[in-house]
Amino acid sequence: MSSPNTTTTNREPFTLSSPPGTDIWRKPPSHNAFNAPTHPSILPTHKLSSFQRARLTFALPPATELRQYDQAGLLLHLTKEGVPDDKTKWLKTGIEWYYSKPYISTVGCDAWADWSVVPIPSFAGNDSQPTATLEARREKDVLGKSLWVYWIVKAEDGKEEAVPLREVNWFFADEEGWSVRVGGYVARPTKEGGDGELKVQFAQGVEVELLDG
Repeated sequence: MSSPNTTTTNREPFTLSSPPGTDIWRKPPSHNAFNAPTHPSILPTHKLSSFQRARLTFALPPATELRQYDQAGLLLHLTKEGVPDDKTKWLKTGIEWYYSKPYISTVGCDAWADWSVVPIPSFAGNDSQPTATLEARREKDVLGKSLWVYWIVKAEDGKEEAVPLREVNWFFADEEGWSVRVGGYVARPTKEGGDGELKVQFAQGVEVELLDG
């Protein structure tokens, strides 16, 4: 069986900044934050059924400029006509600064958010910028379909290894009528430390692959 035809678009590199007090996070009984800056500011909307893959590469500032919970990365925001803003679904994956170390952080939110982290062993120290390439892609096996999140690591010979981070089984469970908005995001939840903004470089923009038609 031949593979379906797809089209990949590449958005230009960009820099995105966030003031303190921003986040994407939902926790019971009633906390629901969704005020982090994104690029584009109004995210492009696609049919969820057409979504195949998204990838981006980015770098946080040096460690000396970071504070607890500083974060940036890829945002996939699921919306549907008639579903209120506080009931939409989303997934974010990126780097988060947590107790003086950078982690690859992935958060999925169906009803409430859950969170997983993976250390970055190659981080060199305070003068270094934590960097990563992350990809979220549709996959299917004999049991069904899901969204897989990968950390793309390059070897010295230039070959890429897709390190599996998370399988999200609810993501494509109900595609009818749902749309996905895709882009980069930056958040600085912690206000302690002053009014300075978190500025993040997305050196290769955002790559999105969709089914044709």
